[in-house]
Amino acid sequence: MKAVSAIVLALIVLLSASAVALAAPINAKRALPITIYCPSGTYAAVVNGNGAFTAAHAVNSNTVLIPIAFGEFVATIDDVVVEDDPPTVKGGAAPANDRVETCYYTVQFDTPDGLFEGTGTVTGFAANP
Repeated sequence: MKAVSAIVLALIVLLSASAVALAAPINAKRALPITIYCPSGTYAAVVNGNGAFTAAHAVNSNTVLIPIAFGEFVATIDDVVVEDDPPTVKGGAAPANDRVETCYYTVQFDTPDGLFEGTGTVTGFAANP
């Protein structure tokens, strides 16, 4: 179970920070693909970082999705809950135009213990460099 907790902790760290880049780092060594469903559209994106609030980079554009708060995150391996994290807020990071939206995201990948599936909500904004 320690290996599962380490994987989940790494996932949480990857899913949460803010940095602006010019292109999606889809081929980066530790890029984690995620799907983000927002009222303004659906994004195929990747996260690649190790901060508490890592930005997601849209794969098909230069859009960077910057999180400012996360809702509950629930992760399972083969339908068994392995992580249930409470909401967290970055604070003080809203864009000048106050255009934020709350989105739903999913992530899936294979582990030695089975299929990892994570879901949660994120509030943030899109930056188009």
